[in-house]
Amino acid sequence: MARIRFCDSCGARLPRGFSARRRYCDDVCRAQAYRDRKRADHAFGLGLMLGEAEWTGDEGMIQLLTCPECGQITFAGATRRSDLIYCSGRCRSRAWRRRAARRARQRA
Repeated sequence: MARIRFCDSCGARLPRGFSARRRYCDDVCRAQAYRDRKRADHAFGLGLMLGEAEWTGDEGMIQLLTCPECGQITFAGATRRSDLIYCSGRCRSRAWRRRAARRARQRA
């Protein structure tokens, strides 16, 4: 009796005729798994960078890797945009409101 095997990416059942070495149901799943691995490796590297920056006391690197509004770690470029500054839309809006209020006070 043949063992039932599943795609490592999407979890779909692999047909019986596939090679025993095959891990993905199609090229789309294979490419998605590759992108997921790259993203995870990048996130791990950023985590190591943040840990090293905290260990050595590198304030500039810590500032680059954390949200300026709430202080949460952003990991820009890992699973999110590479030019990310804020951790969420809430912090981005909060910062914009703070800047708008500051501009309004300066005009008055």
